[in-house]
Amino acid sequence: MKKQEIICSITIMEGKRMKINWKRLAWVIFAVLYAGLFFYNCLKPFNNWLVPYVYTMILVVWLAYEYYNKNLFFQSGLIPDVLYFWLSRALFALFFYSSFVIGIATIIWWPKNRVGFYPFVNILGVLALILSIYLRQLAFRKKLNDICKIRHFYLSLCALIFSIALGYGSLFLLAYVIFIGLLLTYWNYVHEIKVFSNFSDYVKKQGGENLKGADHTKYWDKYLAGREKKPKQK
Repeated sequence: MKKQEIICSITIMEGKRMKINWKRLAWVIFAVLYAGLFFYNCLKPFNNWLVPYVYTMILVVWLAYEYYNKNLFFQSGLIPDVLYFWLSRALFALFFYSSFVIGIATIIWWPKNRVGFYPFVNILGVLALILSIYLRQLAFRKKLNDICKIRHFYLSLCALIFSIALGYGSLFLLAYVIFIGLLLTYWNYVHEIKVFSNFSDYVKKQGGENLKGADHTKYWDKYLAGREKKPKQK
């Protein structure tokens, strides 16, 4: 066998290469292992801890995967970062991570807040999380960047936030998701749809209908450049 140089990439189908960021990968592996040990020691002393622990680890592994791939956690990424509304993004992130903390606190300090019917409700939460991840990946695999892709993404986000309430079996989180989480999700969804619709109209005028994701880049550059010039022309 011939000796091959050790390079930080692996060959995948269609002759493409996927580079491995070893530093990022090492950090992700450390974070997942640490989280596994931390939440095990954190939850194990309490009743009905096992399914919430499984839910927590699936969630942590998913977040680690998205972090490694540099994906936005709570936006589809079909529009440039500069066009997202920072306030709606910040509020949703605050909602999500506070929900996670409340879920853990429900197991440890707030047993009266539990829905009950363990483990059936909690298993529904695990299934909802898996469904959310599946819908998210399904949306990302679509070759065409369109409004339908954005809808699939935000549908996965709805499944995600409901999975937190069910996974931890929290009555408060159910209300939190219905009255706060869904509104924030809808706010982000409407904003992204509006921006992408305006961009799609621009692309059609340029004669670039039904473009694949990679082909959108040059049009986004022109679109953003045009937006920057408009205020100067007034």
